[in-house]
Formats: sequence, C-alpha cells, structure tokens
Amino acid sequence: MLQPEAVSYPGLGKIYPGDYYENIPYPEYISAAQKLPEGVPVFDIRSFGALPGDLLNTEPIRRACEACRDAGGGVVLVDGGCYRSGTVQLYSNTTLFIASGSMLVASRNADDLIRRIEGTQDFGDESSGGAFILAVGAENICITGGGVIHGQGEWYVHEPRQKPALEPFPVTMLPTREQAAEINTIPGSIRTFYRERIRYAEDKYGEGKPVLRRPSAMVWLLRCTQVRVENIVLRDSMCWTLHPEASDHILIRNVVIDDNRHVANTDGIDISGCSHAEVDHCFISCADDGLCIKNPVYTRRPSEHLHLHDCTVVTVMNAFKIGTGTRHDIRDVLLENCDFIMPDIYPGSVSGISIESCDGSHVENITVRNIRMDGVQCPLYILLNRRNQAGAPYSEDPDTPYWGGSVSHVRVSDVEATGAELPAILTGYADVTKAGNPVRKAISDIAVENYRVTYRDNQEILHIPAVFDEFLTDYPESNAHGDVDAYGLWIRHADHVRLENIQITPRSANIREMIRLYDVNP
Repeated sequence: MLQPEAVSYPGLGKIYPGDYYENIPYPEYISAAQKLPEGVPVFDIRSFGALPGDLLNTEPIRRACEACRDAGGGVVLVDGGCYRSGTVQLYSNTTLFIASGSMLVASRNADDLIRRIEGTQDFGDESSGGAFILAVGAENICITGGGVIHGQGEWYVHEPRQKPALEPFPVTMLPTREQAAEINTIPGSIRTFYRERIRYAEDKYGEGKPVLRRPSAMVWLLRCTQVRVENIVLRDSMCWTLHPEASDHILIRNVVIDDNRHVANTDGIDISGCSHAEVDHCFISCADDGLCIKNPVYTRRPSEHLHLHDCTVVTVMNAFKIGTGTRHDIRDVLLENCDFIMPDIYPGSVSGISIESCDGSHVENITVRNIRMDGVQCPLYILLNRRNQAGAPYSEDPDTPYWGGSVSHVRVSDVEATGAELPAILTGYADVTKAGNPVRKAISDIAVENYRVTYRDNQEILHIPAVFDEFLTDYPESNAHGDVDAYGLWIRHADHVRLENIQITPRSANIREMIRLYDVNP
C-alpha cells in the first residue's frame, strides 16, 4: 500500500515574486506531441501500482524500472498525472518517458532521496549525496517525453534574509580585499545584495540555523555512455539540476530548466569529467552557474570535446563557467550562439563568460563566440590561481599540482554585452616558494576580438587599492577581487594576448582608463 511522504522541514517551501523567471518560451523548446518509441516494451508505472496525487510512489516506480532492466530495456512510462517518489534509478537501455501534462515529483523527505547507491561512494560529498533521478554505469539512457521532473527545491533550504529585488540598485560597489573575511555582508555591496536573497541549506550568517540535508543533484548520470536528455522540463531543483559525470557521448537538447533563482547551488547543467558532450538549444533559468564545466579530483579523467550552443541562460551567478572544481584537465570546448540575460531581478548575473583553473587543471583550447548578454555584471572573467582544493602536497617545483595548472589557447570573439557593471578581469598570478624562489603562472595565448560592452549608467563607488592582491588561494569570482583601475579590460600575468576591435562604453561617472595591463608579454 502506498504511504504518504514525511516532510523533513515542514516550515519551508514558500515562493516569492521574482523567484522564478516568468517568460520562458516553452513552445520553442518543448513539444507536447512526442510519441512513445515503437517496437520496445513499455512499463507503465500505473501497472505496478503507482497512483497520482499525494502518496509516495517510490516502490511501484522502482519495480517498473527493474522490470525494464530485467527485460533487457524498454520504456518506463510516467503518464496520467503527477507522481511523488523518492530516488528513481535507471538502468541500461532505458527510456524514462514522462508524457506531456505529467510530472515526476521528488519527495520532500530527505530520507527518500539521500541514500548510499552502489557505485557512487567515491563521487562527491557523501554527507549530502544522492539524487532524485540517478543512473550509474549505464548505457543507452534517455530521459524525454515533454513532461516535467520537479525537485521541490524550496523544501530543502532556509528562508532568504531578503525577498527578491525587483528594482535595480542605484549604485554599484564592491567589497575591498581588506574586507575579505566579511565579503558577503558588506552593506551596500552587490555581493551582499544578491547573497542575502539566496536560500542556503547551511547557516551562512551564524544565526543558529541547522544544516539541512538535501540531495546533491536532481538528475545525476554517473559513468554512463550514450546518454540523451531531450524534450523535458526540469523544474525547481534542490541542488545541481542536471549532472552528467565521468560519462561519454552525451546529448542534451531542447531542455528547459526552470529553477527557483534563489535556491543555493542550483546549477543548470554541470558537465564533470565527460567527453563528447553536446548541449543544444536549451533554456536555463537557475540560481547558480547555468552552463558549467568542471573536473574535480574524483573523476580521474579529462573533460574534452564539449560543444555548447544555441542556449539562453538566466541566472544570478555565472552564465557559462569552466570551474570551480578543476583538478583534471579540460580541453577542446566550444561555446557559441548563446544569450545570457537577467531582465527582471537585481543585481544582474555575476558573470557571462568565466574560465577558471584553480586546483591544477590545464584548461586549453577554449573557443567562445557569438554571445549576446544583457544584465550581466562582468562579461568576461579568466583566472588562474592555486586554491588547491584537492590538497596536492607542497612542492618547490612550480610544475606540480600544488601550484595550479594552466589556462591557455582561449579565444573569445563576437561578444555584445549591455547593462554591464564591472570590468573584465584576466589574470594569472605570481608568488614565491618557501625557499624564496619566484613562481610566475601566466595565462597564455588569449585572444579577445570584436568585444563590445555598454555599461548600465548608474553610479559607482570605487575603492581602488595601491597594490592589487594576487588572489592566490581564494574562491574565484569576478566580484571578489575588489576594484581595479580599468573599466574595460584589466589584464595581469599574461603572455601572448591579442586584443582586436574592443569597444566599451562606460558609465557617465567613469574615472578609469579602458584597459590596464600588468606583467603582460606579447
């Protein structure tokens, strides 16, 4: 007999104006007329006892998925309403088909979603862990149908300190580097403006709140091959929304991600340690990085041959980001023909294009072209540092992972950005070893061409330091550096940089130069 779910945190779940982007053009991405695949067995979850409504259908859906597996594959069909469930595990040769007008809804009970799954122990943070939709070591997986996967994200995070901001802020101000210990709470800074509106599962402000348990992903595809996610809506994730990891030959196409834009860590698509992946024609509205490429220590393989194109991203964080978990190499990435916008809540997206290596990854052969932005604070951010989250041991040899990896052969072209608030920062770093030997880690072979930016014409408060911090071990974020002495491009510790057709219109109140170069070699 089906049982009702037990809600972990019953006081949560509220939604406020501005949490969701209300103008997603669903018909441009999602077809309601998709037919079931022909010639394969269909395992309708209703035949295994699933019922739409408020009861929990974890066991009937599990039986349907296992029956599909035991038959050698087929279609697991979700049709006829909204079905609540705990974790749904998919197996090889399975199509999860959620029909248009139907929905698979995650339980609001953390115990139904956070559990040890064989084969996942070495990946990610086991203290949270788990997923709503999960496939491990599977081949030929498809998630499709035109329906909705719903994560109920608001039920896994605390209430925000401030409601969404529906009007622009009149002044742009950054925290200084001297304020690094309090960087997220400096009154009047754009970091504080958006951070206080984010809903965290942790006690971010020392207010005595408990740490809430939640899954680490809504859809997690781990060590899979031949994966297709197409014609599906992913809504209200509780953490990362769609996470292919250590997987090969992935197609993500015609997907709408419609998250609460204030639920912390709700990245749109996180591609970690994958090869031959394509993201085509998706609409992503989320609270954290929209299109994100990572490669943390536990993948133990490169991320390579990735093509992301023809997408629209609405996010309060970074629209496209390489980073932050960057221990293994990332190479051969093409991002093109995308729109990054933030039209209705404030402040704007933290960055549009963010390319980072901070844990030892060699990031190389990255091409970004034909990108349009509006309402993005920092259009371009490229950084190399030695955060060393993977904990590589100290060495006097600057070529070891302790000292970080590299960022090289990056070309950014044909960028048109309006409503910007911050300059682009492109930087490596310089340091000394314990023995006093100099270490210079430069970003190299960087081209920025046909780059046109217009600022939002508000006021600014600047705190330009006499000496610029090297940002050696910090979490990389464009607004964490403090102010610099350029309004357009600020470039430091870089070799072989080419700038062509740079056009930047500053604020009326501007007092800075357009471009400043420090330790930049031709």
